[in-house]
Amino acid sequence: MPVLTLIAKAFAALLLIAAVAIMGLRIYFGRSAENELHPGEDVAITAFRGPVPENAFLACPPGFCAAKDTAPSPVFNIPVDRLEVYWNEIVELEPRLTPVETEPHHHGSVYIQHSALFRFPDVITVEFVTLAPDRSSLTIYSRSRYGRSDFGVNRRRVLRWLSRLQRMVGPAD
Repeated sequence: MPVLTLIAKAFAALLLIAAVAIMGLRIYFGRSAENELHPGEDVAITAFRGPVPENAFLACPPGFCAAKDTAPSPVFNIPVDRLEVYWNEIVELEPRLTPVETEPHHHGSVYIQHSALFRFPDVITVEFVTLAPDRSSLTIYSRSRYGRSDFGVNRRRVLRWLSRLQRMVGPAD
């Protein structure tokens, strides 16, 4: 058998193995159990002391969070209830995002968003903060459920959402 034929067969076998592995991961991470919070994932951001893991990103209003290594969240010149309305418009457009828990009395929500290819779940906790009757902000803690690194996915997600929110609401402080 020519060497090229052997190489082609080996390459085809590797592609088949990769396809089966991808399908297996998609099925596993696509289960309904992956859209539920696991023990320890329900985090109150104000109580979170850190450090922020490598596969996570946390944005808070200045001076609000106890954890170090957080990005600043913008402060908006609108009441917290209006900020939540704008927020809901943003997350409604997000693909593969499942609301898991909503706490209206705490002005917060928890979501799980799956990656496109492998369906890896990330857990996102959002808490809205009243700073004054007509000033508000929010905290966003986005983290990967599995793995040690997220290749910056959580950081990019949080910064993208905050940027969209600033464009919708208008200039923030």
